[in-house]
Amino acid sequence: MDDQEKQSESPLLRNLSFAVLFLAGVVSLWQRAEHRPPEEAVERFRSQQMEFFLKLQVSYALLPEIAAEFGQETEEAKKSALQSIKQICDSEAAANARDQVQCAVLMAHLNEDFEKYTVRTSALQDEFQTLYVENQPLDSEAELFQTGVGDLVRLKQYELQGKDERAQELRERLKEYAREAYGLQILFGLGMLGVLTLGLIFVIAAVRKKPVQQYGIALLSLHPGDFRALLEGTILAFFGITALLPVLSGLVPADFRIYGVVGGHFLLLLGILYYVMRQSSPDTLQKVIGDWHYRPAHQLFIGFLGWCAIVPVGIISAVAMIERTAGDPMEQAHPIAFILQDHFVLAFILAVVLAPLMEEIVFRGFLYGYLRRYFSILAAAPITGFVFAILHPQGVAALPYLFMLGTGLCLLREYNRSLIPAVFAHMVTNGLVMIASYSMLH
Repeated sequence: MDDQEKQSESPLLRNLSFAVLFLAGVVSLWQRAEHRPPEEAVERFRSQQMEFFLKLQVSYALLPEIAAEFGQETEEAKKSALQSIKQICDSEAAANARDQVQCAVLMAHLNEDFEKYTVRTSALQDEFQTLYVENQPLDSEAELFQTGVGDLVRLKQYELQGKDERAQELRERLKEYAREAYGLQILFGLGMLGVLTLGLIFVIAAVRKKPVQQYGIALLSLHPGDFRALLEGTILAFFGITALLPVLSGLVPADFRIYGVVGGHFLLLLGILYYVMRQSSPDTLQKVIGDWHYRPAHQLFIGFLGWCAIVPVGIISAVAMIERTAGDPMEQAHPIAFILQDHFVLAFILAVVLAPLMEEIVFRGFLYGYLRRYFSILAAAPITGFVFAILHPQGVAALPYLFMLGTGLCLLREYNRSLIPAVFAHMVTNGLVMIASYSMLH
């Protein structure tokens, strides 16, 4: 902004304007906290998730039959299978009649007591009673065959009908699925161990190296008015995401709303960048984003190592919080989960490209940069991480994970030449969540 424009503006009016925008964002955020997605969407999402988890438990139910192949005692494998099944079936997420009947099927296959899962009256309950209590075959169109545990039901049906060849063929196929699931579980465990090891090595190496505070040094050359522009850019983003975009998207027909949301986020990002550049200078914006031309492959690798250090610890804390917190974890899902199945590509672009770019520029660039003028790294990073966490809609259970993610990404920005490592780590995090969620739904 040139000197003539600065002299003509009213500081009081400018302060009041941004105070109003901030308050509008706070009010919208408060209202959003009390707003739930449509009950139909929540129930559909819960049902899809539970179908996935219960289908996975079918493999656990077969573990005792393949335990010897993995050097495990049959009774020990059965104990592990029961523990896994009960953890799912005794949760609030599996409280409806359909899920409970499927839990009864799993327990019946293991020759365990299933009475607690058969107390609700339903058509599925009647089918379960016929097949597992009265030992009578079901009609071929029975709904129980269409559930996540349908293969176990079909196996029981073949056994009652004396179709030994079909039963043996299906049992072998289920055993193969169980082997694959067990192998993937081992592979996942080894992968997590490798990620934790890389993250620990990265942290130790970074501490011993005593890296330069790259962002802190870059901020020293900024004019005091530039920091004001960073704060205003943060407020504009806050207002746009919490108040403006939800209102505008509500004006778009439901069938095209996701297109409006994606386009709105893109335009909001461009608008914020332009505003900050106009209120400060292109050089200021360059210092915030950093030198992304400098060894980009190396910066991406640093981002991956940073992800290895940050995310696993955050996930562990989130799981611990979910176990301690009452409530249905399905209701703590991000709103984007409810549109994932119908609009995967657009949801992927929003969550894996636009959201990391905007959030890293706003939180790790603008807000963290503004706070670094007044606070040390040890204060500015956690404050930014806390703000980052509470502005996400996933609920209390996700706060520790989001706080650690937000704080860790601040450190990635501080000790690197640009936002690239933080952006890449954020993209990897969101990308893996999106792929895992989509896989569950299919």
